[in-house]
Amino acid sequence: MQGCIHSVTMDSHSGALSRSHRNRSTGKQKSPVTTVQYRSFSLLARGPVLLTCTQDGSLTFFSVALEIQGYLTVRCSLKLASRVHSIRVSFCPLLSLEKGEYIVAGSEDSNVYFYDLTRPKHACVNKLQGHRFPVVGVAWNHGENLLASSDLYGVVIVWKRAKTS
Repeated sequence: MQGCIHSVTMDSHSGALSRSHRNRSTGKQKSPVTTVQYRSFSLLARGPVLLTCTQDGSLTFFSVALEIQGYLTVRCSLKLASRVHSIRVSFCPLLSLEKGEYIVAGSEDSNVYFYDLTRPKHACVNKLQGHRFPVVGVAWNHGENLLASSDLYGVVIVWKRAKTS
């Protein structure tokens, strides 16, 4: 709720937890964190990464330094539209292996947006239209060829990834 991300270290022998680092969201006000997603490898960061999004629309992409107890370094950030609702974002795993660092995000304008974090000036690369209400959730299946999006009133749309030539 305070807009902070805490790195926590766990001693694998004792199970003891200790907070090692704290990062505040990039916004000026304390805005609740709506998404925290970890990925073990990113081509952009050449290692593990963390994706966070706050309710004010601040999206931050961190590299994670495992050798320094999970120290987070901001690799890039985007400012999306402020949100009234708690809206989720997610990595686009298969797309990111091909040529960029892609994420997908729901939006209060009823659309699903794809962003490439390597192109901050023209980050939006695609938009899916189909919902009538704010899109609050997005999730990929295990095979990463299906994307499910859900809106504020419970409508779920499953999108199939088309093969490109």
